[in-house]
Amino acid sequence: MNGKMEAAVLHSLGEFQTEFVEIPSITEDEVLIKVKYCGICGSDVPRAMSSGARKYPLILGHEFAGVVERTGANAGHIKAGDRVVVAPLIPCNKCEYCLASNYGLCDDYTIIGTGSDGAFAEYVKAPKNHVLQIADTIDFETAAGIEPAAIAYHAVQKAELKPGESVVVMGCGPIGLLTIQWARIFGAAQIIAVDIFDEKLEMAKELGATLTFNAKLCNPVEEIVKSTGLGVDVAIETAGSAITQQQSILSAKKKGRVIFLGITHVGMNLEEATMDHIMRGELKIQGSWNSYTAPYPGIAWKASLDFMAKGELTFKSLISHKISVDEVGDYIKGMADRTLSYNKVLVSMDREEQVTSSKRYIG
Repeated sequence: MNGKMEAAVLHSLGEFQTEFVEIPSITEDEVLIKVKYCGICGSDVPRAMSSGARKYPLILGHEFAGVVERTGANAGHIKAGDRVVVAPLIPCNKCEYCLASNYGLCDDYTIIGTGSDGAFAEYVKAPKNHVLQIADTIDFETAAGIEPAAIAYHAVQKAELKPGESVVVMGCGPIGLLTIQWARIFGAAQIIAVDIFDEKLEMAKELGATLTFNAKLCNPVEEIVKSTGLGVDVAIETAGSAITQQQSILSAKKKGRVIFLGITHVGMNLEEATMDHIMRGELKIQGSWNSYTAPYPGIAWKASLDFMAKGELTFKSLISHKISVDEVGDYIKGMADRTLSYNKVLVSMDREEQVTSSKRYIG
């Protein structure tokens, strides 16, 4: 397949250009996908604006869904016309962690959209074993949320959340709202949501939170302990804030489990009361990274596909903006400097679709 495609190309920090570039060529073990939607991940923002990319020029975008355009000779059951999503992490399959099936901890991984060109483009290529067919009941906007849904599942699974237990989710961005839904699906009896925006907390209630606290208006730790009696069984931090990380620890009951999912990019100095609570409460604190297990890409992806197909896990309500590819640079800059109010931003590669900004935006 020859020709050009439109793409948002990152040439250096903060420098995007909308260009017509060559459509990727594929090997016999690869698949070419016509992109429908690709989400802007929180990690795309520093990659484009501050910490930098692995290489330049680069097309970002790893949360995507689309239709198979063409397959290599060894693509197996994948065929042209299939509706698909892609697990974007490509492990080395050689390191100690890969050999133990801990693919997300790979020492030498790459990700489509970070180490190779991604899906802020009309077409993207992917290894055949990373391409997953989606049910007809999953629309493409929802399918673009499967990667973040799998990340949220992985965190709840790490927490070993049991039916009847209580959980607090600190931070109600897209990952937090997906985590709340998984907590409901896992059978949590009490789901507490904490954020500083009432709009986010309203959405959290719609998606399964039984109690919400605005941390600007109260001390959430005091309110959580008061409402539960002892604290929660599980605290999951998704905001990526040193403040909410400490609040997560203090919100957990003795023998509680705390999962750090959000990325802070800064250190955390534990206060004396926090350290005392960890020690005397015998808390279990664990990080959660990526979502990949064996058989690749793992149970988190299988569960996300299944519950989205059944309509029990929603993503569309989290979408605040649908934009065109030539708006990618402006929107990422707005996300970085916090001049844009948003929840989940999707890049639409369908030129016939009118791109919109939802009235339900979030700061």
